[in-house]
Amino acid sequence: MKIMAVDDDVISLDLLSECLGQGGYEHVSLLPSSSGVVQMLMDTAIAYDCILLDVDMPGKNGIDLCSEIRNLPRYRNTPIIMITKHNEHTAIERAFGNGATDYITKPFEFFEVITRIKVAERLVRERQAALDSYIRVKAGSRSERNLKLVSPATKARKAKEAEDASITTDEIMSQSVFQNYLEKATQTEDCSIDLIAIKVRKIDGIFAQASPEEFVSFLGNVADAVIREFGAEKTFLTHVGNGTFLCATSVPYTTTIEDMEKSVADRLAAGPLPLVCQNEIRPAVKVGRALTLKTNAKLNFNRASKAAIARLEYHEGALEGASVAS
Repeated sequence: MKIMAVDDDVISLDLLSECLGQGGYEHVSLLPSSSGVVQMLMDTAIAYDCILLDVDMPGKNGIDLCSEIRNLPRYRNTPIIMITKHNEHTAIERAFGNGATDYITKPFEFFEVITRIKVAERLVRERQAALDSYIRVKAGSRSERNLKLVSPATKARKAKEAEDASITTDEIMSQSVFQNYLEKATQTEDCSIDLIAIKVRKIDGIFAQASPEEFVSFLGNVADAVIREFGAEKTFLTHVGNGTFLCATSVPYTTTIEDMEKSVADRLAAGPLPLVCQNEIRPAVKVGRALTLKTNAKLNFNRASKAAIARLEYHEGALEGASVAS
């Protein structure tokens, strides 16, 4: 694994060098300032697999540098770990909002650094596996459609398989990065985050008839509509499969669930849509009741996610029950 670490504190660089060396990482570049970092990233023949950035540096700080690195096509999805003395909620939001993958607070322990690097390695593998899976599933689905052998049940199964591949875009975090954000944010003293599950209705039908490019773009447009509903700087999303998103926001809001559903659907309908959504399946979303996360030394991410999704399913079930009763 090829790693770059940037920190103006020489002692921190020495500690990182020793830590990474003990972890078995040999291909490490240590830089004492942000000057020339972007050019070095562009000029290297073999791209870096992971980048560690100190937040507080003279000149260009780590968060601005992170944002600039994200604009380089070959580093759009490279794990970037911020290392900082700041442990406030707003600082964590700024870091993840500008493209950070993970966040380590100084003074750091060797074990934590190695753990975060290994998480970054897993992210790289997961993303590649997700892309490979999506391509295979979509190619198989097209082939079967061409032979006219695909059943509705097979289409639905393949759609779910593709969605579970954890598709990410500029607006959609991977589930691992989303988990990193929530775990770090809930460790701060001033944490108050609403975790909300949001679902696109009839996603299997949209997937079956849209091209891969249209489908990924559509998911990105859904995320963009939700982010604009709450506010871009304090809202983060991940796609957990089957058309369901988890949204984490610290933006206060007073609208009802029904008004929120209509507003997001209206925003979505106003943008570019796959052909199937223009003619057959009009985009519609369902929103669950918010689960408020407060300061917690060790967030149980899986439990919180399941609770938020359960609230969405309860809301969906209540609406369907009311529809049948009427």
